[in-house]
Amino acid sequence: MAIQIENGKITGITIDGKKVKAGSMRGIRKAQEASYWKLYTEGGVRQNPYSGVKVELNALELTIYEFCLNWYNRYDSGWATESPIQCVNDMKYLLLDLNPDAYFDLLD
Repeated sequence: MAIQIENGKITGITIDGKKVKAGSMRGIRKAQEASYWKLYTEGGVRQNPYSGVKVELNALELTIYEFCLNWYNRYDSGWATESPIQCVNDMKYLLLDLNPDAYFDLLD
């Protein structure tokens, strides 16, 4: 996987020599505008609060997961999400493409 970053923003992602879907990049572009966006440089472990399952994520997967989690927390709290539902869906499907196990264990 290769991630292109310009001026601190993701501008492209290539997996196995293929660019990710246009919808995924649309989601990334929109997500990066949110105040709760954070681009992680290292991976980490996250745990599903309901099932207790722990998942190791690389830096990009962690970035996507944390964005989705923050979006949902804001939505549930009645705060402005700053990003449309289409953005979070694009991000979820990107995580599904990158790491199906993480998607199903943490978000689904």
